[in-house]
Amino acid sequence: MKKVPDTPIINEAFNIVKAALSDNIFNHSMRTYLYANEFAINRKSVYSEEELLLVALFHDIGFYAPYQIKGKPFQIGSSNSLKEFLLTYKQIKPERINAMMEAIDYHFQFRPSWDKGEIVGLLQVGAHLDVMGTKVKSIEKDKRHQILKEYPKNYFFFEFNSCLIKSFTNFDSVRGLINPEHCCGTNHYLNLNL
Repeated sequence: MKKVPDTPIINEAFNIVKAALSDNIFNHSMRTYLYANEFAINRKSVYSEEELLLVALFHDIGFYAPYQIKGKPFQIGSSNSLKEFLLTYKQIKPERINAMMEAIDYHFQFRPSWDKGEIVGLLQVGAHLDVMGTKVKSIEKDKRHQILKEYPKNYFFFEFNSCLIKSFTNFDSVRGLINPEHCCGTNHYLNLNL
């Protein structure tokens, strides 16, 4: 199985995410990354493994306090948490932060949003493959089994659906899953015109 990137930013992200997520949701985040990475290799995608791992690690952190944003869909809290974390690293360009935020904001779409960039499409594929089995045949059976052995599902499906239902606090928190642009606010993304 492919080794994950070992950089200071990734190590710090692991510390934050492991402290926030349950084991089942953390394992889902890792499976999401590994499936997306395998899909990318087969697709011959050009992408940043570090960015893919960051979005996979943070994509469900918005289920948990203190990363939730009241009245917003969970993925908006997740992408905002990633933004706040990445702003401490001055070497990451604002447009890359926005691209990673979009990957998280749009990962719940029905179809991969490749038009928004490779990281967006790859996160969607990895998460959907893990949750719903979409595109499962695109990953070799042996590799899927290795990933599941390393990061087992256990009661993931029950826990994930429980977190999802609890995140539905108002109409916007439901509508925003499919149309995040309607509820993320004008200052959600970084202003690139400064």
